[in-house]
Amino acid sequence: MRSGILLWNKGLFRQQLRAVTWIGVFLSLALVIMLPLSMFIREMTFRNDQFFGGYTNYNDILNPLFEFSIPFQLMAFCSFPVLIGIILLNFMTNKSATDFFHSLPFKRGTILTNVYITGAITLFVPLVITGILTAVLYPFLMDQFYTIPDIFKWIGLSYLIMLFMFILTIAIGIFVGNALLHGALTYTVIVVPALIILLALTNLQYYVQGLALTTYTETLLTNGIFFGRLIELTQTPFSLLEYLVYTLIAAALVAFSYFAYAKRPSEATDQTIVFSFFRYVFLYSLTLFVMLISGFYFTEIQQGSFIWTIVGYVLGAFIAYTILQMILQKTLRLTWPWKGFVVYAVVITLLIIPVNLVAGFYENKVPDAGAVESVEITSPNSRNNFSYYEEGTETPSLTNPEAVEMVTAIHDQLIDHTYNRLAGDWSTVSINYTLEDGSTLSREYDVNHDFLKEVTLELRNTQAFKEAYDPVYLASASDQLNYIMFYSNQNGEPIRIADEEEMQELIAAMKADLEVLPSEELALDWSPKSAGEIQFSMNLPYDYHAGITKDHENTIEWMNENGYGDALFLPENLEEVTVAKSEGDEFFREVDTVVYENRLSPDELNVPTITITDQEQIEELFDLGDSNSYGDYVIFYRINDGYSYLGIDESEAPEFITSQFD
Repeated sequence: MRSGILLWNKGLFRQQLRAVTWIGVFLSLALVIMLPLSMFIREMTFRNDQFFGGYTNYNDILNPLFEFSIPFQLMAFCSFPVLIGIILLNFMTNKSATDFFHSLPFKRGTILTNVYITGAITLFVPLVITGILTAVLYPFLMDQFYTIPDIFKWIGLSYLIMLFMFILTIAIGIFVGNALLHGALTYTVIVVPALIILLALTNLQYYVQGLALTTYTETLLTNGIFFGRLIELTQTPFSLLEYLVYTLIAAALVAFSYFAYAKRPSEATDQTIVFSFFRYVFLYSLTLFVMLISGFYFTEIQQGSFIWTIVGYVLGAFIAYTILQMILQKTLRLTWPWKGFVVYAVVITLLIIPVNLVAGFYENKVPDAGAVESVEITSPNSRNNFSYYEEGTETPSLTNPEAVEMVTAIHDQLIDHTYNRLAGDWSTVSINYTLEDGSTLSREYDVNHDFLKEVTLELRNTQAFKEAYDPVYLASASDQLNYIMFYSNQNGEPIRIADEEEMQELIAAMKADLEVLPSEELALDWSPKSAGEIQFSMNLPYDYHAGITKDHENTIEWMNENGYGDALFLPENLEEVTVAKSEGDEFFREVDTVVYENRLSPDELNVPTITITDQEQIEELFDLGDSNSYGDYVIFYRINDGYSYLGIDESEAPEFITSQFD
């Protein structure tokens, strides 16, 4: 019988096709239910609904058929190809089946070729059936939200995704001798490599101060993990380069699978991992993965010190190494192979040493201000998160030489700053330089809010920073401003300002305040004592937000003059406040009942209370008190949906309240 290495054999093809026919039938049913049947049901449901305006608003970002039920389609595309691949290679996990296949008058290449062809056809036919039914349904739809060419595009994209998953499953199957492990390893190979890099970077920040973790994290999660990239398809379709990369990876996996299958021992069916080299890859890569997770857990979740990070590494590595050895040796009665673990520990220790040596050069590198073309400085401690700008949109940056020099000075101070998570609020500040030679330099630091507010004060007072980052200037410079909304704890409903003249007058008043006040970007005070918040509603995927305090005199004056003053949350607008003296934990539970549950009023508390109506005294209490903080004295005041409170300690309490409780 004639058979070459890569020739297709009709009889072998039929034999393998019978093994996966029902899986193909179930895939066809799943796709038909997700697309044509679901569309038909909705059509029948809403056909007579006069208010029905269509199924979905499509933005032409991705194929509308793909968007119609993308979560369920992705689950099908990522599960059925893997199941088909496991079934088609199941004979490799059974000795009698392996002996039977290898006794046939075919070369191994012929067997593998038939596996690929069988799987490819089994995946393609359900797509064609679904596409035909979707095309037949098209003329009868009231809302024809797709076109016939969209059907062909959907078939092509769906087939490429499933074929990639199938090829990966086959390539992994060549190296394993257990069907269950085959499936688990397929998904592991997709997810774990990128997560190992991500966890390594996360753990590296414990040794290297200023590591720009966010810059790498987002890229790894979206582009480094195939599943993550599929989820992002509705926002960013595959580029031509990505199609080329995935095609090359698939071709390499196919070529490698032929080479590996030719070398695979026939008697390897009783082994978990067939090739010894890949046993070590399996063992040590997953040991490293669990070790990094454990170190992250003890440091980030449990807030442990560096000693606990090391404890996490040791525990994680020991547990993972032991369990993986049980899997490899297929026994729970394990003679612990301590030599391999010692070698692993030595290698990891030796890798940490050069990291510590290089860390100093990395940490202390601050570019010369004259060599910087532009710099971005951002923090989540702002009302406006500039990291969410659309792709292709220029993010705010500083080019003014004086401002750039201030940023480098701030950078120097951040290097020497040691933040304390337990000492008040903290967040991350990111600095991204673009240098004159075209290179970039990025750093991230965890800092306490008070420290960040202090070191950035001079920068936030500059006109260059305000024009680049302050929402008032950004909204003013944009031609995409729709209207302005004002929110505060004083008014239940927000105030909308849509008149063009009023909007320009309000912006001018806010700019006048910024002439003497620093921008609040990088140093936001989330205190509920603020007078309110301005939202600039834009014709953009994001809006701008600016806070108002009692120091914004021009803005408050404008709002008073134009009939909006009553909406401001200012002490002068409060008729009275209630002061209660703390009497222990039971009292604080009653405070929560008043503020968060709205089941009591301050007058109903089981402690002595007094009422303050004098405006000057109310303003003094607001100046002294800490928002939402328990103190020796708690000051309750009305807001639009109930009560909020301030806390004042005995040492800071004014005489006009302490004297009334004596």
